[in-house]
Amino acid sequence: MKSKYLIRTFDRNDWLFELDDGTECVHQLTLPIGPYEKNEMSDTIYHEGDSAAYHQHTDGFETFYIAKGCVEATIRSKRCILTAGDMIHLVPNTPHGFVFLEEGTVWRELFQGINMAQGIINKNRIKNHYEGLYFQPEFRRRYLSLARNINREPPVCEDTAKEALHEIRTPQFSYSTYRFGGIELRQKVGRWECGNIKEIWQANLNKGVRLSWDVPYGEWELFYLTKGKIRFTILDEEFVAEPDCIVQIPPYCVHRMEVLEDAALFDYGCPVNLLALLEDYTSISANDPQRLQGEGKTSEFLLKYNCNITSW
Repeated sequence: MKSKYLIRTFDRNDWLFELDDGTECVHQLTLPIGPYEKNEMSDTIYHEGDSAAYHQHTDGFETFYIAKGCVEATIRSKRCILTAGDMIHLVPNTPHGFVFLEEGTVWRELFQGINMAQGIINKNRIKNHYEGLYFQPEFRRRYLSLARNINREPPVCEDTAKEALHEIRTPQFSYSTYRFGGIELRQKVGRWECGNIKEIWQANLNKGVRLSWDVPYGEWELFYLTKGKIRFTILDEEFVAEPDCIVQIPPYCVHRMEVLEDAALFDYGCPVNLLALLEDYTSISANDPQRLQGEGKTSEFLLKYNCNITSW
């Protein structure tokens, strides 16, 4: 029976749809939600030698994770080679282009404010019903303009170490790192890079860690597991998520997680003002720890930052 919350990226039964136009194959995993069109995810599977020409978007935020393969990335005329485990985060008007260097590269995509799914549907509808129209220069100009996509000239590139580009987040990268009680939190993308809508964090969780959200609240959650096993209980459904699984939790669904094996988990839709919370908690713990003592004090503190966790 198909889960309401678990999406296995490797199981076509869990995809919303699949579109293959001969140059790329898209597995749609989630659709954009809310007025900011956030938490849209898809996998695009590329052939060796496929490319995305140098361009930029006037709106929207893109986060790419290389789940498998190798990619040549050009960003702001700087060129570098990326491998599995690397992440890219692009804000509006950041010029970029890619060449996919390995057959079957899995390009795991997260979008905010773009609605890429509708764009892919539109592109395939045009290709399937109007032979040759998609590649006519005048039509392409109008189409890309409506898609808020600006083609750029091929740049004169400078080869650069990937660590030197602030858009690239290697597995070792973190803006800030916090550790407590079998949990390591590493900030991969800041709220200032997502239009003040969300943050992206990686959580490294030791076996035995338990986390609970036992009071319903009105936010979507989106988790992506890259290592280990975690048991989720969401309302009346229980399941175990493994690597390459996505868990999408709608608003007002109480939920819990129990780490069955040491795990690595991305919080892709983090609505919590988590960096501010962790910075302030560290400050209070060092300077005035009694402020958080007493009935309801911890809950009051957490809710100040839109954090609805009830136990850990």
